[in-house]
Amino acid sequence: MESSSQTHLTEKLLLLQELGYSDRYIPEESPAIFRYRSVDDSDTDSDLRLLDVIATCLTTGKPGDVVAAAFDKREQISLVLAKSGNIDAADYAATRAFLSALREAESWINLLPFLATHSKQNVDKRVRNLHESITDLCDELKLASMSYQFPAIINQFPHSSLYRKAKYPKEPPTPQRFLFDLIDNCVRRSTGFGMEDNAPSRSQYIELFGAADSLRRAAFLTYLTSKYYEGGDSMFKGRVERLKRRLDKVCQYARIETLMRLVKRLPSVPFRWTEDHLVGTGEGSSEIRKDPMKVVEEVLGHSPSPQQTRMLSRHCPELGRNWEQRRSMILRIHPEICIILHLSRPLLSRFLSSQNNSKRLPIGCSKRSCLCCMLWIATFNKITGMSWVASSSNGKPYDNWALPGAAGEMKLIHDWNDFDKMVIRGVHRRLYNKLNTMAWENSASSDSEET
Repeated sequence: MESSSQTHLTEKLLLLQELGYSDRYIPEESPAIFRYRSVDDSDTDSDLRLLDVIATCLTTGKPGDVVAAAFDKREQISLVLAKSGNIDAADYAATRAFLSALREAESWINLLPFLATHSKQNVDKRVRNLHESITDLCDELKLASMSYQFPAIINQFPHSSLYRKAKYPKEPPTPQRFLFDLIDNCVRRSTGFGMEDNAPSRSQYIELFGAADSLRRAAFLTYLTSKYYEGGDSMFKGRVERLKRRLDKVCQYARIETLMRLVKRLPSVPFRWTEDHLVGTGEGSSEIRKDPMKVVEEVLGHSPSPQQTRMLSRHCPELGRNWEQRRSMILRIHPEICIILHLSRPLLSRFLSSQNNSKRLPIGCSKRSCLCCMLWIATFNKITGMSWVASSSNGKPYDNWALPGAAGEMKLIHDWNDFDKMVIRGVHRRLYNKLNTMAWENSASSDSEET
């Protein structure tokens, strides 16, 4: 792989980052995102949920630490893990401790000591993010509920009966009062939270989980993000969607009941971290050009006009400073891609000869997959006929994304070079469209002001 291809891709990804770009169509339309369509998808859905939880529990939350997980079912089931960065003895020790805790656990609460030891930073970050969203929206949610026609509480808050009975032993609340209490409890229990291996911390997290789990299922939140709610603009709906995601993330650690049963049924389930020595990739240190406007000129195909330069300056006032700070960076192949590179070669010959070549291959991840991973996986699936899928994507560009390059070569696949090419083209097209859209919007705004 030519180093210039990686450098140019990194520069364009950094520009898209600075422009605040995310492809909102990727989560809805990418063939690399799993969507439950029929009972035939039940196994994939179940595996994907398990793998997402495994990856999340094994993530420390340190900057740049992302974990992916998959099952290798060729013979006996085994767990395959990958992470962004180097694998060391601590990763193996943490995995053994996690599986041991699962074998001995009677409920998800028994996993909290492990999370306090290994995943504290990640848990704390998720609770902080929830606190930010719930305090930001608290008053607006309550105001919006004033004009909302609440259905019966069992329909408004499904699967919340045990929580309600515990909290209201004498008199059941009205749906609106229950909503207000859930919001207030989420605010209160997330305030100043820090995951520790002691009883007060565990109690606070359990209380937060109870409120967050009931709130995330509320039909009211779904209504606020639907086309039927006319009281909020797209930004409001986006903030509510973010709140729902953050509620889900805080509650994700409790979704291990099926995983506990699996580990107890297979107490010696083997696992391995992918430590393949990948050659010919874009990984490693990278240095980009000094002037971001040179990249703009290259993408547009001509020198940016004074108007375009002013537009970029207004939209990205810190572009020069941020660009200089990111001129040197370490690029990594993202863990989802590491999983695919590790497992696809031994699977490919079987897959191509199988009559059932539509079988989905789920990859769990501790973080929503990025734009480049989705483009690469979708192309890989199309060319190979395989069907690797993740649970979600944020459609965002990350400048530390390394091209797999020659590591993606498959003997049975002639067009393996296209895996990378489609990412490069996709990122270029999106940046070109973004720059031209911004210029058009700026021109329209100026015309409006003159009028």
